Formats: sequence, C-alpha cells, structure tokens
Amino acid sequence: MNQNESILTQSQIQFYHENGYLIVENILSNHDCDLALKIFEEHANNSYSGIMNLDRKVKEIRDIMKHPEIVNLLETLQNAEVIGLQTMFLFKRVNSPYALQAWNPHQDNAYAQAPWGAYITGNIPFADQDPENGGMYIYPGSHKEDILPNVTVKSFHEQPGTNPGHSVKIPEKYKKVDLYLKKGSILMLHGNVIHGSYPNLSKTRSRPMLLIPYLTKGAKFIPGNVAQRMEIPLR
Repeated sequence: MNQNESILTQSQIQFYHENGYLIVENILSNHDCDLALKIFEEHANNSYSGIMNLDRKVKEIRDIMKHPEIVNLLETLQNAEVIGLQTMFLFKRVNSPYALQAWNPHQDNAYAQAPWGAYITGNIPFADQDPENGGMYIYPGSHKEDILPNVTVKSFHEQPGTNPGHSVKIPEKYKKVDLYLKKGSILMLHGNVIHGSYPNLSKTRSRPMLLIPYLTKGAKFIPGNVAQRMEIPLR
C-alpha cells in the first residue's frame, strides 16, 4: 500500500470526528493475534495483571505499534505525522484476580495531558469482546469536552477488586454505547472521549487487549513516572 493511500472512507473519517472513536476490522490476522498473546502470556505474572511497555524489550510487540496499516489509519485521522508513546496490555483472564476489573468512565488524555486532539489510543483485542467478557463502553461525542474534573485513582498494578481509571462525572447529554469488538480489529479512541469497561463475568472467555497510545508528532505530553511515555518513531 502506498504510504499516502488512505484505508478509510470519508464517512469513517467523519464518524471519528463526530463521535470520538472508530472501529476498523481485520487489522491483524487471527494468527498474528495468537502469536502476540503468547508473548504476553510468557511475560505474565501469576495474577495476570497488566503489562506495561513490553514493546521496549520485544521486537514483535514494537512491530505491532509500527504496523504500516495502523500508522496509515492514524495519520489519516490526525492529518499529521504520528509517533508512538507506549504500550499496555490487559488480560482480563478468566479465573484470575483481575478478571472482574472494570475501568471507571475516564478520558485517556487525563494522564498524558496533551493538547486537545493530539492524543489517540489504538486498542487491539486479541479475542472477541462484548459486555459479558469485560468489553468496553463509550460516550460518543464526549471527546468535544476538555479534560474534565476527575477522581484520581491508581491505574496500573492496582489491587484486585479496585477499578482503575481517573473517574469523571459524565455530562447528561452523552449516552452510553456498548462496544462489540472482533479479534484483530482496532478501536481508535480520541484522547478526550469518555469510555470505560465492564467486569469479565464470562466463565470461559478472557478479554486480552493491547492498548497503544499515539501522539501527533511535536505535541507536548507528560511522560509519567509509571507510564514512562516517550517519543517512538513509527518509520
């Protein structure tokens, strides 16, 4: 694919700018998802808590961040060159201490504090996800807000039974929509859109997902003591 060739239609681009999110299917094959999941499982601890920034040790994970189709998608939405910042992986593995973890409604950019519109997160499920197995929900259109007042909570390696995500009060004009994501798809989230997730109540289906924050090149951001965000060229 030519680097300047958009894989998105104008209606998809418009949908993202109006709603603050976009789902694109078939970004990674089932085989690629399974291989990446195996790598994360090899680095998991006994409780299957989240894994931060494995891309800095494992080339295969960095290659997903730099996937040409994902980069093309991002730069089409941002209309600018984009860099990577970090990776984070959540297992929501059945029968693990973190299976019931549910993220509070939050804005991703509450952490990085980048300029409005510069911060965007790519979320890649390595298995189908829905509300039963801990899938995500979103408040379309809420990305038009600035960073809202929030309750700061620990959002990585937090204790089982506590919910991460700097919780915000949701303006009444926004309505919650449940998301249904297919394995190997990508969910692009505007940094200011309010979203969260459900606990995994399934007895048989885990909800492994890779989260990759990106940034318009040149925009300022907070690195974070835990997140250790850094500018990562994608080419």
